[in-house]
Parts: sequence; structure tokens; C-alpha cells
Amino acid sequence: MEAKIVRIISYVFHPLLMPLYAFLLLFNMDAYFASVLTFYGKSVILIFVFLSTFVFPSVLTFILYKRKLISSMHLENREERNIPFIFTIIFYYGAYYMLKNNGIPAIYLILLLVSTLMVILMFFINLKFKISIHSMSVGALNGLLIGVAYRFQLDLSLMIISSILISGLVAYARLAMGAHRQSEIYSGFSIGFFGMILLFFFL
Repeated sequence: MEAKIVRIISYVFHPLLMPLYAFLLLFNMDAYFASVLTFYGKSVILIFVFLSTFVFPSVLTFILYKRKLISSMHLENREERNIPFIFTIIFYYGAYYMLKNNGIPAIYLILLLVSTLMVILMFFINLKFKISIHSMSVGALNGLLIGVAYRFQLDLSLMIISSILISGLVAYARLAMGAHRQSEIYSGFSIGFFGMILLFFFL
């Protein structure tokens, strides 16, 4: 039963779903950048982000798996992560490039651009070391919420507390599955968290 629960946690908080969750959170904040978009506009952006940052990279990974270029969809092997990373970078930057001239508030473009830069950083780190992509993504989500709260003077206490609890669940799940060591969990979270939060402190 425990194995099933930790696997569900890993699926629900899959790294490729984090940009979608981040956009959903930003869309529901009491701030200018959320209010200027209509419901239809938000829906279109969400669909586009979901396709670009989750569906396309997932389909590509599945194709690689079926062609036996990778041994698992979960990318446990460090050496097998490089090709999926490269295509994910392309899809993430493509999403940023397609949205940047459509007049949406800069914070959404920054989110996509920073997400792209983080995947690039993960690619280079992965050449030598394996770290937790799950932890990096939830770390970035924590950094995003704290950064937005600081930059726009918003009370996001509930969101931040929830995000911290989710981070703990994800870390527990990855350790329980034997997917990572503690050092890989901590390093991944730190990179995601500080990489995202520092952006807002220097804006």
C-alpha cells in the first residue's frame, strides 16, 4: 500500500507538471498579473503550457522508450536523461518564444524562461552527477511563491505552507521508492529553490 501511495505522489507531482501548477497558482492570486487575463485567455494559456511542458516531452520520452534508446520512462539511469533533457529544453523555450509576443504579463514569461534555464542547468549537472528532478521542481515552486509574495507584497502564507508540505511528501516518496539518496534530494531542492527565489530578489 505504501509503495502505491509514494508512486502516486511521484506521478501527481511529476516535474513536467510543475509549470502547469505554477501557472494555475499565479492565475488565482489577487494580483494585477492575474486580473488582466480573461478566463478564456487563461484557459488557452493553460492548454498551451500543458501541451508544451508536459504532453510533448512525455510523448518524446515514450518514443525513446519504445525505440529502446532509454530503459525506463522514469529515467532512473543518469546517462539516459540527456536526450530527454535536450528535447525538454527545446519544448520549454518554444513555449516561452510563442507566448512572449502575445502581450501577457512578464511574470509568466519569466516563469517559462527560468524553467528553461533550470532544465539547462540540470542537463549540465547531470553530465557528472545525478540529482532529484522532482525535488528541484518542488523547490522551484517554493521559491516562486516566496518570490512572488516578496516582490508583489502578497499574503501567500497558505500556498507557501502547502508547498512546503508537498515538498516533504515528494522527498519522502522519492526516498521510499529508492529513486534517490538524501544528498540528491537536498541538492535538487536547493538548486530549484534558490534559482527561482534569487530571480525575484534581484528584479
